[in-house]
Amino acid sequence: MFKSSEEREAARREREAAQAQAEAQQAEQARLAAEERQRAQWLASPVGAATAAMEADQAFFEIQLQVGAHTGSAGFGSTDSQRSVASSAAILGEIENLGWRLEHAGYYFMVTGETSTARVLVSGEATVISGVTVGVYLFRNTRLGAPAG
Repeated sequence: MFKSSEEREAARREREAAQAQAEAQQAEQARLAAEERQRAQWLASPVGAATAAMEADQAFFEIQLQVGAHTGSAGFGSTDSQRSVASSAAILGEIENLGWRLEHAGYYFMVTGETSTARVLVSGEATVISGVTVGVYLFRNTRLGAPAG
């Protein structure tokens, strides 16, 4: 019914050991979850996706990268716009270093918004468009050999 001091001390050590083991398991699970999140984030990147496609022996790899943007605003009879450009050359080079060869590049402008305002002192409206320019790049896997033909 009553435990001796040795028995109480042994029970305390067992509880501490069990708690330490549980904490170690939680830390390991957290580490594995963090690694998994990091891997998923990397696979979502252009180079990560290209690497995964190469490892899967895909013949082609396509990626779309934003290479520019245009933001327009209209109000009180006037319009304003801003344009930005981003180079995708470094990413394309990294993808080619994996064993892909750029076969085709195309570009399109995707409208993301439009704003209009009535003109001051003249009839009609002034309209500005916002959007992004996207590059579509198609690569061929150089490790699979040349196509038959």
